[in-house]
Amino acid sequence: MFLASTEFAAKTAEAFWWITGIMMFFLVGITFTMIWFVWKYGRKRHPKAEQIEGNMKLEITWIVIPTLIVLFMFWKGYEGFAMMRRVPPGAMEIEVEARQWAWSFHYPKAGITTSELYVPVGTPVKLLMTAPVDDVIHSFYVPEFRVKEDCVPGQITHLWFQGEEQHIEGSPYPIFCAEYCGTDHSRMYTSLHFLPKEDFVKWLEQEVAHRYRPIEIEAAMDPSSQDLVDCGAADLYATYCVSCHGKAGEGGLVGGARSFQSLADWKRGPSVPDMFVTLTEGLDGTQMRSFANLSAWDRFALAWHVASLYSGTDRPNGTRADFERVIQQYELDVQQDMPRPLDIEGTIDEMIEDAQ
Repeated sequence: MFLASTEFAAKTAEAFWWITGIMMFFLVGITFTMIWFVWKYGRKRHPKAEQIEGNMKLEITWIVIPTLIVLFMFWKGYEGFAMMRRVPPGAMEIEVEARQWAWSFHYPKAGITTSELYVPVGTPVKLLMTAPVDDVIHSFYVPEFRVKEDCVPGQITHLWFQGEEQHIEGSPYPIFCAEYCGTDHSRMYTSLHFLPKEDFVKWLEQEVAHRYRPIEIEAAMDPSSQDLVDCGAADLYATYCVSCHGKAGEGGLVGGARSFQSLADWKRGPSVPDMFVTLTEGLDGTQMRSFANLSAWDRFALAWHVASLYSGTDRPNGTRADFERVIQQYELDVQQDMPRPLDIEGTIDEMIEDAQ
């Protein structure tokens, strides 16, 4: 059984043990009462059945006492539920999108999106959760924290939690989808990381810098460039692509998921710039959605990884003109607008000011 690592978990455990104790008390009491009645009123002792008349006091007793017990169990459960629904003022908001079969965490104040959840300790965090309208219901679940909430397509749900210093040592904590959502439901997991506030700010600054730095065409055209290597394309593919297209790009794991091992029948061309456009805009009429939430560097790295899955030797990776066309189309070679510089002490307050 998981440790009660938060006040939520402690309240949940308290309600669990109260309800379990009450059930065990009645299980033992009713069982022994039945055995006693069988012994006392068996045929040997009472060969002739007797008619038992009603007893108003007894009937009132077995109505009132169970009702009070049920109300008590309801109250113990409601205490924890009410705590989970009362979000502290000024909680830092993070947007969560669940889709088959991956999690995305968007930090609106910083304008970045990640596949794992990073939060500062000592700060209440409110998650605003949803799923695409053409997806299915998912359920965000952190077992150690006893927090779980459904991500409903087209709707916004929420939950909140707060990590303390002791949670840094146990970090990362697993996040699961607790609602069966299709073929790769069991693979839909990620991690919750708690960082000291100073480390969280440094991590945030690095992510912001990665997200908004201009695309250099020489680096984008070279899959071995440090800019692309730092993106971790294999991890991106495992997070966002493998469930539909397979580990080796064989395709066919869901309807219409194409094979990356063949050059035939691409809706857009199979070059790296063409795949970048597909990752940016998605494909209408298919389950291939836009991944514009990823940085441009991540999308180029992912496109190069997909290109590497081709089994032949003549894959059209794209000409310089193709790369220039895409970079100019999306204005990737200019410095994008980014949040103003973040200071160590003020970043958390800046990120939560909209919630106040």
